Parts: sequence; C-alpha cells; structure tokens
Amino acid sequence: MPDQCQICLTGPSEWNADDLEGHVRAAHGDNEAAVAAMYGDEFDHLFEENGGGSGTGDSPRQTTRETPKPTGGSGGGATDSVGKKWFMIGVGGAGNNILDALLMRRDTLVAAGEERARIWEGGLAGYGLLNTNTAELEQTYYAQEEQGYDRAQLETNTIIGLGAHDNSGMGYRWQNGAAVAEVDFEGENNPFRDRWDMRQTDLRSAQALLLVHSVTKGTGCGSTPVLAERIRDEVLSDDREIDKAILSAVVIPSVGSQQSTLGGRGKTNGVVGLARTAQAVDALIPFNNAKLREVSQDITPRVDGLAQYNPPQFVDLNKPLVAFLEAFTMSSTPQFVDQDATMSIRGNVFDVADSFRLVQDKYPASMPKDERPAVVLAPVLGRLRSETVSESKLEILARRTLDQNRFADFDPSTAWGANFMLYGPEEKMREASEYVTDGRLQRILNGPDFLDAGNTAGVETVDVQLNQLVTPQLDDLYMWGMLWNPEMPALESMYEHAQRLNQEGQTQQAESVREVWSDVEALFSCLGRDNML
Repeated sequence: MPDQCQICLTGPSEWNADDLEGHVRAAHGDNEAAVAAMYGDEFDHLFEENGGGSGTGDSPRQTTRETPKPTGGSGGGATDSVGKKWFMIGVGGAGNNILDALLMRRDTLVAAGEERARIWEGGLAGYGLLNTNTAELEQTYYAQEEQGYDRAQLETNTIIGLGAHDNSGMGYRWQNGAAVAEVDFEGENNPFRDRWDMRQTDLRSAQALLLVHSVTKGTGCGSTPVLAERIRDEVLSDDREIDKAILSAVVIPSVGSQQSTLGGRGKTNGVVGLARTAQAVDALIPFNNAKLREVSQDITPRVDGLAQYNPPQFVDLNKPLVAFLEAFTMSSTPQFVDQDATMSIRGNVFDVADSFRLVQDKYPASMPKDERPAVVLAPVLGRLRSETVSESKLEILARRTLDQNRFADFDPSTAWGANFMLYGPEEKMREASEYVTDGRLQRILNGPDFLDAGNTAGVETVDVQLNQLVTPQLDDLYMWGMLWNPEMPALESMYEHAQRLNQEGQTQQAESVREVWSDVEALFSCLGRDNML
C-alpha cells in the first residue's frame, strides 16, 4: 500500500477506505483534474464509471462555489469579458497579495455603493492566482472568499507545476521556478485549458494581460517569464499581425534592502528576472517597497479588510499600488460604461498599447524584433488638495507627482517621454482643462525642473502625452503617469553586481547570470535618454 495520497498528502490510517483507489474515489471523485495531474491515467476508469470525461474544453475542470462574482476568473457568460481592459494574474506570494488587494478594493467600492466600482466592472475581463506554495495560497482572499476552495481544489486550480515539487515554494532559486512552470506545458498539456481556473476565452477577449509579481524570489522571478511566453504562444496565438499586449507589474528590490545587499541573491534575481521578463512581455512597470512606503503617506485608498489577508508589512505599501492600477484601469473604462448609467467618467482615453508602442518606435532599427526588450514604464501618482486650481497649483501637483510620489527610484529628466493623465471631480477638471488645452501644463512638465524635454543629444524628441478625465466621487485633483525608459539607480546597482558575477564569478549563481547576459544587456542598453538615438 502506498505511503500517502499524492493529492491530499494523507496516509492509509487517515483514509475511510481499504486502499488508495477507494480513497481516491471517496475523497477526490469530484476532482478529476487533481487526480489526473497526480496519477496520470491510472484512475481514469473511476470517472468513466461516473460518466465523466477528460474535459479538454475551455472551461476549468474544477467547479467553484455556486455564485461566483460577476468578474471572477471563470465566472460569467462567454461574452462577459469582451473588450474589457485587463486579464490579471498574480504570480507568487507578492503577486497574490497585490491581486488580493485589488479584488478587495473592488469589493470595498461595491459595498459602499460607489460609482467607481464600475471601473473594475469594466476593467477586469478575468483574473487568477498562481503560486508554487500552497500555504501562501491558502491565506489569500481569493482562495477563502472569492472561490471558497478546499486544499485539493486550491492546488488543482492554482499550483504551478502540480506534481513536480512539494508545493512549498521555490525559495530564491529562479531556475526551479522556471523549470516547474515548463512542466505544466510539456507535450500537449495546457493548464489554462485543462486545470487552472482561468478561461482562455477571457484571456483572448481582454485588451491586455497584466502579470503581477516580484523578481526577488523563485516563483515570481522564474515562473513569470515562462508563463508570459506560453500564454503568447499557446493561448493567444493566432494570425494577427499585431500581438495582444502583455505587461508586467513587478516589485523590484529596493536599494539598501535585505534583498539588495552586495552579493545578495535578491539582487541577482532582480537582474535575471527583469531581463528574462523583458524578453517575454511588452512593458515592465517597476515598483519598489521603499518608494511605496513614502507614497503611502499621501495615497491611501480605502481597502476594507486588507490587514486580514495581506502580511502586516505590506498592507500600507499595497494601497498606493492599488490606486495606481485603478487609475490605469480607469484610463479606458469610459468606453465600457453603460450609456444609461449615472457614471460620469469621461474625457480622453487611451488603449493599453498606447503606453508603450510610441517608445518601441524609438528603438534602434538595427535591433531585431525578437531581441527588443520590454519598455520600462516608471510609475507616478500625485495628489493636489486644494479648493482652487491655478498654474502655480498645477506646478505643485507636478512636483508632488514627479519628485515626491515616484513608485520606483528613477530620474525623470532621463526619460524618453511620458504618458500622463490628469483626473478629478468635474468642477476642478473644468478649471484644470484650461491649462491643459492652452499647453501651460505641458510646458511645466517639459521644463528643466521635471522632464527637461529640450535636453536631447540625438534626433529623437521627448514625447509627452497628456490626457484628462472627469471622475465622480473624488474631492482632489490627481496626476497619474508613466515615464518611459528612465535611468533607475536601483537597477543600475543590480546591473553592476550582475556584471561582476558575469565577468569574474565562478559560482552557480554566476553561471545563471551568464545564461541570460545577452537579455540583460539588451534591457539596460535601452535605459536612460543617452540611449535614445
């Protein structure tokens, strides 16, 4: 008799059956996907007896609770996701926590009856969590409240590389994270079709895919690039000339943090993870915890219950990150809003691809498309608490946005350009619109104190896009933005460390850097205005 069940990790003394087959029938007879993942075709006859099939269609094999939320990962009808902005996937512990915070923000707005809840109704085509660590997944809002999974359901629907490891995480080894993600796609396997609780139709219907993760530890750093590549090749693959946009919202090590100290594995993972991800996605949006901590003093959206599900050290840090992604989501929500509704978000909108394709056009013509790295979009979000709007007040808002409220450490004056969005209540936007229309706000942003747009060495110009939205139920004026390919001291510090390993190191860690060094060079050769031809 076997020592234990590979699905629930219980032994014969805990079974209400005489043998493994009886236990599988009794305990896991309603979870064909988990049985197939762990035992192959050994127990197919159990499901044939019950009239079950192998389920190779597009719907997830494992059912969830009877009344899923309307925007849930696999809930809703076949056309619910068409035209909506994001399909979001939180990968690893950091990604799981951030996606949890976004879902709780949505539910906070719904419970309060706020019209801004429509941002998420129009913005989310679907979502899901993936991890290699069952214990981390079990603590999530997604598992407990959104889906109501037991352990077997949770592992079937959300574990990367089920059956290839012990479901306790990858530690700091990105190679392990990459390897177990590849296992899921071996042969004809496709976990998006066969096992995970995310529908391929929803992925295909969304404007863009957003992968949320970190590059400090093994799962987020190692698995995410594999997932991005496989999604592009096997889920989104078609005959289109222009691919669907795939973005990465990524937490990077902070300068001076435990993970970024000289010789630290986190610093090496940061370089490797960013370089590999940059070859698999179209754009990277980097955040670091030190900057999020500073911004959290100013940007504090209400997220009820967050302390129950996010680790204590990340509760305040994830709130400004939620606010940034909510604004990004809002940037194209108006086209989905019911015309009969009272929602009044209106103004200039832009598609996800507008945030990075202008930058790609500035890349060297000699750089092959398949070697071109993702565009780095450095995030900012500022807030102006003022009863009136004037040119001087808008300059204060620009300073708060670009000097005080950077979500990562970077130099705005080295960016290739930027995309900004000014938003707030109708009366303040009416006043602010005058300064947008006549170009005064643009001149402030382009000036030497901020982007210094006139300071270029080559023939390319520093392009600044400025959009505006009226947003209900806000009191203050906000400026949201993403700056293109700026110099980033934290990344440069990681690069210098990785360069020493590449040139002088004799360790396995050094070998891992050499494996991807061409990708590292491609990414870092495009950062900073000096590299804009």
